[in-house]
Amino acid sequence: MLGFGKKRKNRDKNRPEADKKQEQPQAGASVQEKKKKKFSIKKIIVILLIFICMGIGGYLGYSFFFSSKNSGSPARPAYKKIQLTHIKLPDEMIRFCFDYFPDLYADFITFNTQMNLLDSEIKRIDAIGKRYPDQKKIADKEKKVWEKTRNALAKAFTKIEKPVKETFVLFQVNQELGLARIKEQKKQLAGLAETALAPALEITAKLRQKNKAPKGFIKGTIYKLKKKFL
Repeated sequence: MLGFGKKRKNRDKNRPEADKKQEQPQAGASVQEKKKKKFSIKKIIVILLIFICMGIGGYLGYSFFFSSKNSGSPARPAYKKIQLTHIKLPDEMIRFCFDYFPDLYADFITFNTQMNLLDSEIKRIDAIGKRYPDQKKIADKEKKVWEKTRNALAKAFTKIEKPVKETFVLFQVNQELGLARIKEQKKQLAGLAETALAPALEITAKLRQKNKAPKGFIKGTIYKLKKKFL
């Protein structure tokens, strides 16, 4: 009887340890499952990032290398119609300049901007002369300087427009001869335009500096508010 009781007690003492031994593998298995899940999620994220990087790289490669039509130079921006009020050429001729006289087209935009600046300054000076008629001579003298620059610039670009018209019509009639004329006149017309623009750019430099927004967030914001409301 005593021996049987001892065996039973010993068995009862060992039972929790056995139970613990059975539970330990289960706990270890759950940890391994969690590690596997974390590893699989990380693996999926890495694969997704690789595909995203490949997609971005492919897009950039196409944009920079293939969209330029293997020309070896960056692709030009698409033509967008701009209101050039001081250019008397019809729209199709302005587009023609964009396609075949790109430097001259850029000069046309600069010319239009300069004409607007000159006109605005002439009006400003004229308004001062009318406000103070007894000092009108001072205003008239300054106004003549600006009017002289404006008239010379307008006259020069009127002369430039004539060969553009002729080249455009020649290109429509005979494309081969038109291309030859374009090649001959491309640098010449751009040079004439830049020469004509030089005096206007010099006299309007102070206006452009005056209208330039100051650096700094606070100063820049104050400047924008003044321009908008004053």
